Amino acid sequence: MSYWTGKTAIVTGASGGLGFHLAQTLVQAGANVVLAARTQSTLEAAVAKLAGLQGRAIPIVCDVTRDADVAALVEQTVAQFGRIDLLINNAGLSVRQAILDTTPADFQQLLELNLLATVRCTLAAAPHLLAARGHLVNIGSLSGKSA
Repeated sequence: MSYWTGKTAIVTGASGGLGFHLAQTLVQAGANVVLAARTQSTLEAAVAKLAGLQGRAIPIVCDVTRDADVAALVEQTVAQFGRIDLLINNAGLSVRQAILDTTPADFQQLLELNLLATVRCTLAAAPHLLAARGHLVNIGSLSGKSA
């Protein structure tokens, strides 16, 4: 039996890429995993790929830049599974263009998703993580280490 059997995880940005692979690994290990992302159809497709694995995966549509969405994500997770043992803040974005072509609105969007959403999700889940003596994982990009 895996450490994750019966535990509950939330993974943001889980409809594809690294977020999906992290969710898949957790479901394979027996965890209940909430896949969170903005688009219902991509979330449902991701959850369908996880059917038949040891754990359980459910989709919850959530824009992590919105307080109400994050509160609902945490509330629905606890209502469904009774606890949160792991939060993986994986949702993120980069702008790949020359700095002089990047607008203040671009920077605002980057700050909102890459920084404030992580804070927002962490604060919302913290009481449940503390109660479960759970884990917090924040995913970042190596590009954040270069100018």
